[in-house]
Amino acid sequence: MRLLMPIAVALVGGLATGCSDGSSQLPPLTGTPTAATPTAIPTTAGPVPVTLRHFPAGLAVIGLNPSTKQLTVEIRVAGLAPGTTRPARLMSGSCAHPGTLLHALDPLVFAANSIADTTTTVNDVTETEIPKSGWYLAVYRGTAAADQGVEVLCGDLDNQVNQAVITAGLGVAAPPGGPDPQAAGAATLTIVGGQLKVAIDATGLTPGSTHAAQLRKGNCEGEGATLHPLEALIADAKGHAVSTTMVPGIAGVPLNQWFIGVTPQQPAVLDPVLCGNVGT
Repeated sequence: MRLLMPIAVALVGGLATGCSDGSSQLPPLTGTPTAATPTAIPTTAGPVPVTLRHFPAGLAVIGLNPSTKQLTVEIRVAGLAPGTTRPARLMSGSCAHPGTLLHALDPLVFAANSIADTTTTVNDVTETEIPKSGWYLAVYRGTAAADQGVEVLCGDLDNQVNQAVITAGLGVAAPPGGPDPQAAGAATLTIVGGQLKVAIDATGLTPGSTHAAQLRKGNCEGEGATLHPLEALIADAKGHAVSTTMVPGIAGVPLNQWFIGVTPQQPAVLDPVLCGNVGT
């Protein structure tokens, strides 16, 4: 029976918890299908504030069954580059104090919406319980040898009440000297004279770095196509950057349809540094 992850946080959307045995039956369709009534998308002239969060992010569910000697780990991550493959591992130690490999996990393969969901079942494990502390999960930059030791996401496992199944959040790994370890920011969208004004203010960036920004369809948890490139963010000596972009021909800001993504300004790097949904 596959362990399904109960994603109960906004960053990766909602999933139903449980197992399907295939026994549910759908009633037969009768009559003539009726065309769905289009739902109006609310718009506003603004200002619409947008919180820019350090991204990507994820969640994991870890289960250990000592009677069958099986360890099951499901990881769901949103926000890494579409089409990329990222190794994942269960490690001893903690994100702050890495240890040794416990179990290699199935890699995360990111779909076109920048979401990956994978489940690994490890048989014949010698562990009899999930410890109170001392285990962590890590997702790495890529499959190349140079990237397999560079963490992009990390999460410590906390099992103080000795459960057989636990959840763990995965956040941006920020080792000393890592890229943009304290990134945060805010944006404001406003309609001014038939144009869309997008103002971004970011902090915690690597001093002197340049980042691209885009207004895109979808949301941080399920990315879509780029609508408009925005002015680049150029960080000062303190890691602070601001930008203002005017986009002509836009009369209103649709809510819950767009997001803002900030990425390193390198053509080969699509992983976000900051992300914020418009209108949520």
